[in-house]
Amino acid sequence: MSESTLPSRTSTLAAALWDFDGTLADTEPLWVAAEYELINGLGHEWGEEHAEQLVGNSLLDSGAYILNVIGRHDLTPEWVVEQLLTRVVHQLQNSPIPWRPGALELLAAMKSEQIPCALVSASYRVLLDAALSQLPANTFAASVAGDEVAQGKPHPEPYEKACALLGVEARDCVVFEDSGTGARSGNAAGAVVIAIENLVQIPPAPRRVHVRSMTDLDPAAVAQLLDDVNGG
Repeated sequence: MSESTLPSRTSTLAAALWDFDGTLADTEPLWVAAEYELINGLGHEWGEEHAEQLVGNSLLDSGAYILNVIGRHDLTPEWVVEQLLTRVVHQLQNSPIPWRPGALELLAAMKSEQIPCALVSASYRVLLDAALSQLPANTFAASVAGDEVAQGKPHPEPYEKACALLGVEARDCVVFEDSGTGARSGNAAGAVVIAIENLVQIPPAPRRVHVRSMTDLDPAAVAQLLDDVNGG
């Protein structure tokens, strides 16, 4: 998007960067169900305390964690990821996506205000494409999948890459996240993180603002949060 096409506004808000699982879409229960199905099928037990440890993690880290918990070192994290992805993508392709409250409305309002958005997820491209196919065209100006970065969240690379694709500075962006891992990634990139807790708690931190729900937000409120943190 060229500078001349951007709306005139006093806010420094350059872009909004969205996590997918648990933030934009309520897909965490799908991942947890896939974990139970896979692990029980291997003859092992799983628990909610372990499932919560995986929220926001890179898929390969999650695969390694699962194998360590169940003691199956004859398998690889890559194999676990493939098994989980197959199950979750099948659900997304065959059932309506359970969007988080207020998410689609806020996305539409951002598009109306010509505020570019990027989707930044630990999930792989095959899953993001399944989700993007159920959204209006050009909802996101860019997207970064977990298999398109060398280092996943909590490393800043995913959000740094999204900013580079949009041609914006992270300091002038907000990141919507539902996990501590993702929030750390967004903050490490230099963005203001708007934390919307879902399954897990997100610790307070500098340049991090907690909100109850996206139903409480519109583009003007998001811009104000950014300006407040940046001292504007």
